Amino acid sequence: MEIVFVRHAEKKGEEDLGLSQKGIQQAKNFAKRLSKNHFDELYCSGLQRAIETAKIISEKINIPIRIKPVLNEISSEIFKKDQKEWSNEELTQYSKLKKFLEKFTKRAKENKRILIIAHGNTNRLILSILLELNPKNLIRFRLLETGISEVYWMPKFKNWRLKYWNDISHQPKELASIGKY
Repeated sequence: MEIVFVRHAEKKGEEDLGLSQKGIQQAKNFAKRLSKNHFDELYCSGLQRAIETAKIISEKINIPIRIKPVLNEISSEIFKKDQKEWSNEELTQYSKLKKFLEKFTKRAKENKRILIIAHGNTNRLILSILLELNPKNLIRFRLLETGISEVYWMPKFKNWRLKYWNDISHQPKELASIGKY
């Protein structure tokens, strides 16, 4: 099994108002790239920016979207503290995401490609769960808009391996958000 997880395209403003014009073009470029790949399942967060990104992709790769609120944005505060200092809300969110991902680990021997469209912090946490890394160390792992990351199941060692992180080669320089901090 392979799991490809992606950050949504650029959003309008600070609220969840959907995609900006730049974000729509980013999503179209991203969809064009993904149209060359096969995917078996498509999941996305329940936030508007992820749903709009997923709709553009879904139309291109012809796979229905499964909206999962467990993939909604996670506060960056979770990466600044040790797990024992997390609030009940943070622990609950982490536990739900871990349970969601365990379903894929149980099915890891299946020859499937899963696509997840979520958020930068959520995708960092996905990486930490699947690769059994301390979430506190992942604040350094930046994820740009429509940045693609992939993990795959290694049967020999019965664990997930990182194939690549934050690939934005599908975006022309003017649409890549490399300069934003």
